[in-house]
Amino acid sequence: MTLRDHLADLSRVVNIGIAKKVSFILVNVLILLNVLNYIDYGFNPCRGLLSDGRLVDKSEGIWQPHGCMLHKYKTVDCVACLQFRKIVFAGDSRMRELMFEFIRTINVDYNVPDGKIHSDVDFENDNLKLKFVWLPEINSTALDLYEKWIFEEETRPDVIFQAAASHTIKRTNASDDALEQFSTNFTQLVSKMAKLHEQTDIFWVLQEPVFQARLSNVRKMITDQQLAKYNSAATNIISRSTYKINIVNSFARAASDLMDLSHDGLHLPVQALKIESNILMNYLCNDVIRPIDGSCCQSSPYITYAQKLLAVFGAVCVSGACAVSFLKWKKSDSVKSDLVVDEEKLLPQDQKREPTGNNGITEILITMAKYSLIMLYFYICDRTNIFMKGNKYFTNARFFLPLLYVITLGLFGIVPTSQTSLLNRDQTDEWKGWMQLVILIYHMSGASANVSIYMHIRILVGMYLFMTGYGHFSYFWHKGDHGIYRVLNVLFRLNFLTVSLCLVMDRLYQFYYFVPLCTFWFLVLYIGMTLWPRANVKMVPANGSGTENQSILRNVTSPYFIMCLKLVALFAVITMLFVSERYFEILFSWWPAVRLFELPEGSVREWWFRCQLDRYAMLHGAVFCFIYIILKKLAILDDSMQGCLLSIRSSFITLSISIGAIMSYIIWATQCTDKIQCNRIHSYASTIPVTAFILVRNVPGYLRSSYSAFFAWFGRISLELFIAQYHIWLAADTKGMLVVLSPDWPNLNLVVTSFIFVCVAHEINKITGVITKHFLGAPDVNKSTLLLRFAALFLVIWALSIPEYLLSA
Repeated sequence: MTLRDHLADLSRVVNIGIAKKVSFILVNVLILLNVLNYIDYGFNPCRGLLSDGRLVDKSEGIWQPHGCMLHKYKTVDCVACLQFRKIVFAGDSRMRELMFEFIRTINVDYNVPDGKIHSDVDFENDNLKLKFVWLPEINSTALDLYEKWIFEEETRPDVIFQAAASHTIKRTNASDDALEQFSTNFTQLVSKMAKLHEQTDIFWVLQEPVFQARLSNVRKMITDQQLAKYNSAATNIISRSTYKINIVNSFARAASDLMDLSHDGLHLPVQALKIESNILMNYLCNDVIRPIDGSCCQSSPYITYAQKLLAVFGAVCVSGACAVSFLKWKKSDSVKSDLVVDEEKLLPQDQKREPTGNNGITEILITMAKYSLIMLYFYICDRTNIFMKGNKYFTNARFFLPLLYVITLGLFGIVPTSQTSLLNRDQTDEWKGWMQLVILIYHMSGASANVSIYMHIRILVGMYLFMTGYGHFSYFWHKGDHGIYRVLNVLFRLNFLTVSLCLVMDRLYQFYYFVPLCTFWFLVLYIGMTLWPRANVKMVPANGSGTENQSILRNVTSPYFIMCLKLVALFAVITMLFVSERYFEILFSWWPAVRLFELPEGSVREWWFRCQLDRYAMLHGAVFCFIYIILKKLAILDDSMQGCLLSIRSSFITLSISIGAIMSYIIWATQCTDKIQCNRIHSYASTIPVTAFILVRNVPGYLRSSYSAFFAWFGRISLELFIAQYHIWLAADTKGMLVVLSPDWPNLNLVVTSFIFVCVAHEINKITGVITKHFLGAPDVNKSTLLLRFAALFLVIWALSIPEYLLSA
């Protein structure tokens, strides 16, 4: 057998169809395991915050809790969350320092008060009351204090954080009798805590370790072994209690890797205190403030009426598909029907019959059932606490290593292409594919923190919009088709997944910014090319002489001349549109445009920012395509064969200038430090590296005659990959990473989520094609019927997107 035969046999076993079946089974298993895990934690969204985690970066003091995301709180959020609450920190000097750091989170200018070291400290700010109680041991003083809180409501705190042990160990020289007395007293204290638990949240903080080498002589008896005994005693007593008393173990875990930074071996370094303070703030405030990047202790969001209706619709589709599949299976016993099916499969694709009647209904019903299950998976991943989530942390290795792997796979997938034209379909698929993979790595690694990488990624977004202009201009010019069917087809395929997620995930259209950008610039180009006078290749005389060819731009009746004027006018309109941010916002602040482009706070400022960044990218693509058409018409370049586009000398000069332009942009972007200033330059300068890249990729015949099949495969589903990443690969609306396995296995988790993510994106691509075919119908469908369908669809989407508060008013 030849290598080709072996590959053919392998493709029957390993292909995307098999992969999607495996991913379906894997998804169900993972959901089941994570549901059981969630039940085991008592449906507690705080399951890992107080108990476990790992130190990601020691120098920066970055802490990753077990299975959830930490939000970094600012003063405004803290005050809004904690006002009218009384919080008590009870314990020794370690607990006092924790309270001081907690206060600095609320008020960065806070100064530690002078006074007695072993004394109480009060803090009050904007209806928030914090108090440190000097309570270093569990004794009669502690019991009396709890007795007072039980009976005196005005002094009773809302939250208590308490710890004790090191002071007792020091005072008693680590005697066993002291440990036994601690256990006795703590048992009594727990019974009093139980009487407070309905009105007060109580947290027992396990003792952090010490750094033995730096302890003074009078503290040498405070060892990790002694602290562990007290922690074990407290844990056992609390676990035997029937009342809810929270044990905080994550502080000890976080401090264990940082105690070598302690100045005296006992008191915690500032990095550990910041971590502990942030953990407390996330516990107390996440469910109140509900930050996107703070999933710890945040309950699942309220289910909107639109989500409920869509859930019912999905359930009907799944039930109907199951019923239809069962009936189809019952009829499959007929030998005759089997033969008909086999004969149908043998027909060429263009001779297969279109599904009509019952077959068409069955196909759309099964397709909608699949899509409903996929949307349910999206919702489970990113709108429930079934799957865990983790923060993103940027390092050069997290960005460049996956990038190296992807480039290597792409190079091994290079194959020849039968297409010779500049920017042919294979090449554009490859282009979209590698750009999408780079963008995915960029989002996964949190590389937006690096300005240099950010500026390079901005070029990729500009390239996508360039291809929007190039591809659609080429179609309108060569086909001359300005009909409504083509426009609605593009709009439907482009927006189907995005609009679905807007409803299912309760997000505004502008949130998925890339699709609004492509949609907007497509419509701008369509309107510009459709308005009278129209110009396309069908208006060019069939038999033009060489002289006519040379004067195509000087003849005012020439379609080429008309198109030049239209492109200039389009440039002027785009420039005027972005002259003033204020006027731009006014232009897009009317209904229903504002419903599309606003953010939750009602501003279209983000839409302005996104549009103006690559304002000329679409026009650049259209102009480049037009110049390419003119140069072919004038026989200046030739891409009919797999040779150089230009003469040898011209090709060498073009390549040299292009490579120089690319290197110059890379040097500038690498040295860029101010995002705002660099973005201003980018909107104009991005045309240079994009044009240079196209020339380097296409001028040499040997580069234009091959492409990477690996990248091209991903390019065909690039739209689905870009949108789906928000919720089933990343998490918390791209702010974090989805965790479907143990957080202790980050690399394996990334492989599994990536596999499922790619399979889902591929299936959505197929589903979109089927739904588009059935919704739009044939190209010769009546225009009135088509417009009525879209009007009805728009009314349904509009009704589902009405805010809840308007419905209840």
